[in-house]
Amino acid sequence: MARILVVDDDTALLDMARVLLERQGGHEAVLSADGEEALAIAREDPPDLAIIDVMMPGMTGYEVCRQLRASPETASMPILVLTARGQPVDRAAALEVGADEHVAKPFKMSDLLERVNDLLERGATAARTRIVVLLGLRGGVGVTTLAVNLAATLLREGRDSVCLVDLCPSSGHVALQLGLRPEPNWKKLASIATPDADAVAGVLMEHRSGLRVLASPIVPVVGEGLPRSTVETVLGTLRERFEIVVVDTPSVLDGATMAALEAATNTWLVMAAEPASIQTVLGTGRALGEQADTFSVIVNQAAPGQAVSPRATEQVLKRRLAGNTPFDPGQAQALARGQPLAFGEPDSPLAKAMNGLVKTLI
Repeated sequence: MARILVVDDDTALLDMARVLLERQGGHEAVLSADGEEALAIAREDPPDLAIIDVMMPGMTGYEVCRQLRASPETASMPILVLTARGQPVDRAAALEVGADEHVAKPFKMSDLLERVNDLLERGATAARTRIVVLLGLRGGVGVTTLAVNLAATLLREGRDSVCLVDLCPSSGHVALQLGLRPEPNWKKLASIATPDADAVAGVLMEHRSGLRVLASPIVPVVGEGLPRSTVETVLGTLRERFEIVVVDTPSVLDGATMAALEAATNTWLVMAAEPASIQTVLGTGRALGEQADTFSVIVNQAAPGQAVSPRATEQVLKRRLAGNTPFDPGQAQALARGQPLAFGEPDSPLAKAMNGLVKTLI
């Protein structure tokens, strides 16, 4: 039996939740219609799980989540958020504030109980795995460089369970930047309808740093790369095993990329400060709609000089930049050595910039 805190200003829903959790689920339900009261209850006697409605007067459910995650007593507690809508932007918002799962209203009470029991069984660790997707729909903006150095920085910052995934079907360069030969790689998974955990583990490489890598095949794949359903299965498997999964996506909104974006807890849209890249970012926003509003836009200087200043870029995009990584002349040598700057030269401009981005992410 688990002790479950339910926070919602709808008293009818609270009553139904009590009946569901206690009579059908065999759990103890602790009810609250106020965010401040719920926080006090949780801190005094931390529950095993919390169900929190987003839309409440006064303190919103998002703020309750943030404060629960910030408090040592409740930082690791599984949290399920109830949202009014089930769009990707709503899911992303819930995950961003620390929720483990989200359920869109209206919902069946039996489905809610199933999600609660599943979350209790799995625990919060797998559900809170961060899947960080890097997307750059214009080539040459340095997406792979940022993905590799992000994963390396996470390891240096003490995150010892990190997996780096390269979904590029045209001879991806993640393994190259790490000095690895991409064998095995994900091509073996493409022919399996539903790869299990053993199949996924069998194609992971291990870098000497401890970083695990799902590499892209060195020979470009003719036609579609990994099918969308396979990517969904693979990422679901990896989130059960790793604390953070970093995904380098192709420069196209294909099935694999869309599967990664839907699984992402954080998406970095990487661009260069030049007109063509700005146009691509604007086009991405039109193509993906509200989902693109949840992305963090990162300007990466893959070459010396900037055609457009960061301030001007923000004005054109009508949004703030989440990061601006500088051109680092040491990157060419790092690529030739097969050693990311975050590993080999932690005081380099790129490595320092990645440190700042990781602090924001974590």
